Amino acid sequence: MTTKLKSLLVLEALFYGMSSALTTGVLFIYVVSIGGGVGGISLIVGVAGVTKLLIHLILYKFPKILLTKAKINFVIQHAIDRILFLFIPFTQDVGVIALIYACAAATPTTAFTNLAIFGSLSEDEIKDVTAKRTAALGFSSIIGYAVAIFLLAFMPANVKFLYIFVLGAGIGLLATLTVSMMDLSHLKKVEIPKSIKQPERLFSTSTYFVAIFAGNYLLTVVWVPYVMDYLKGPDYLAISMYLATMLTSVVASVICKGWPFKKLRYNVGLDAATPILALVTPFAIIHPLLSSFSSFTYTASNFIGNFLFAGYNRWLGAIKSSMLIVIIMCLANILISPMSTLVNGNYFYLFLIVFGIKLIAFILSTTTIPEVAAIPEEEALTNSYLMYNKTLGGYYASLRFSKETLLLVSRLLSLTVSFLALYIIYRLLYILIHQV
Repeated sequence: MTTKLKSLLVLEALFYGMSSALTTGVLFIYVVSIGGGVGGISLIVGVAGVTKLLIHLILYKFPKILLTKAKINFVIQHAIDRILFLFIPFTQDVGVIALIYACAAATPTTAFTNLAIFGSLSEDEIKDVTAKRTAALGFSSIIGYAVAIFLLAFMPANVKFLYIFVLGAGIGLLATLTVSMMDLSHLKKVEIPKSIKQPERLFSTSTYFVAIFAGNYLLTVVWVPYVMDYLKGPDYLAISMYLATMLTSVVASVICKGWPFKKLRYNVGLDAATPILALVTPFAIIHPLLSSFSSFTYTASNFIGNFLFAGYNRWLGAIKSSMLIVIIMCLANILISPMSTLVNGNYFYLFLIVFGIKLIAFILSTTTIPEVAAIPEEEALTNSYLMYNKTLGGYYASLRFSKETLLLVSRLLSLTVSFLALYIIYRLLYILIHQV
């Protein structure tokens, strides 16, 4: 059963990667082509991030929702996720696009996929499937982006995006069909842990993961408009960047899957250099090469988080592990969504923010995660514990402050309502008396 499930999970990634390249991958280019720019992309990412976070926080609080008829719900949510993209090319309103994309993002497809992996496989099998799925996603995305480049370059401007999104949604339904062939009956027996062991380790890794995702998301949001608007690169060159990214991710997945954490660590530092290299390169034609460099270092950096969570799955539990990764992704999306507005779309500052976020990820990896750190593991564990407790202390202090503030506000509100009620009663009495 395990071998069949692993094969189907890789096959699902193969179809989903091609579908994602033709839908999510082209979405930002479509938004830029209709004049949405970085601001429009930030709006779409932000609305989707908040929506997805709220849905997955509810699921994290009530995890049994995922376990109830898991396979049927997985298939339905997977299909909805893909079908919704059919409606995007029929509108040029960024607000409507943000709403459609938010609805697609709200479907817990990723959570179900993670649950199928963490709830069915051992730690070594999780690492193996993660690497193979990453390679499959990258390989199929190459095909998807190649098709997108062809259609963008040769199809009439008024219909090319319609054909791309329809094709992408159709291929996505093949991934849904693959999900329908999985045997997930054992997931109903998945246990939900009542407490979390070693929270300081989990906190450090989660914070690192947020930084890695946020840096990559913001770079993706900024880089394409920068090449198309600022450097005046054609839309198919932007797709070429995605193509180079996916091709390199396949190679990186094969090369890096057996690397120890200490070796993967160096790529986090190299990844931080990417936004600076992009900023100082004035020729659009060179940026696909930079995308390849970025993809390799990011894939290796991302493996650190994924492999650590594979180990944490023993005591965190399959459902908590799967949900927490999605919540981390949502937090990263929300973190980067207002960045463009804060700096008024200035590319120089945006690339510097990306550099800062990726630098934070490098510092976290080298000082707070024992398995990865450049310092002795005991010191890293101590740093992790201190960071966790300082943050927890700040959280409790803010919570107490918030409670006191809420009590004060509620009392003031009650007093205001009382005065307002007395005023209304007085006015009514006044009107009644004078009418008599």
